[in-house]
Amino acid sequence: MPPVPGFLSNAFERIFFRPAIVADVKNLSGHFRLVELAGESLQGESWIPGQKIQFHLGNMLTRTYTPAAWNASEGTAQFLMFLHGNGPGSEWATSLKKGDACQFIGPRSSLNFTDIKGASIFFGDETSMGAALALHQNGNGQQQKHCIFEVSSRIESEEVLRCIGLKDATIIQRLPDDAHLEEAGQVLLSTALHLGLPQWIFT
Repeated sequence: MPPVPGFLSNAFERIFFRPAIVADVKNLSGHFRLVELAGESLQGESWIPGQKIQFHLGNMLTRTYTPAAWNASEGTAQFLMFLHGNGPGSEWATSLKKGDACQFIGPRSSLNFTDIKGASIFFGDETSMGAALALHQNGNGQQQKHCIFEVSSRIESEEVLRCIGLKDATIIQRLPDDAHLEEAGQVLLSTALHLGLPQWIFT
């Protein structure tokens, strides 16, 4: 995308977006960062787990993330960001450091994890792990929630999931020519049969 004049990008930001500050950044691995935002704009917000927000990266570019957690009383939110190394979104997430200002819009409707009342199966990839954490932190703790992730690095993903407290997830290693998809189908089927009649969440 060609550069947008600075005054136009700044006006777009002021009109549509709200400010926050990066309160903390933890590098969980070479490709995952846990980022915490803080600010008055996060206070009193009735965020529903599963909703998304959009960050303004500058030059009229935005990228969408699902918060892993949101504390409306303290005015903080957490995001698990996957750095795939491709494009402006990954570059922006890689550059974030404590004290940086950022701008966002939302939260906006996407998924609604409060609608999940019984057993559930969550299927996604590395970019979905933050949303999976939001799902697991929602509910009464008695619900059966099983996550299945299709990933490029089993070792790295297992370590990140351990760090964020999703230890019982199933990891499927991505293979050339999608050779892993048969295994993924078998895992989904066997998990569904074990859980009975689960709700399905595909991200």
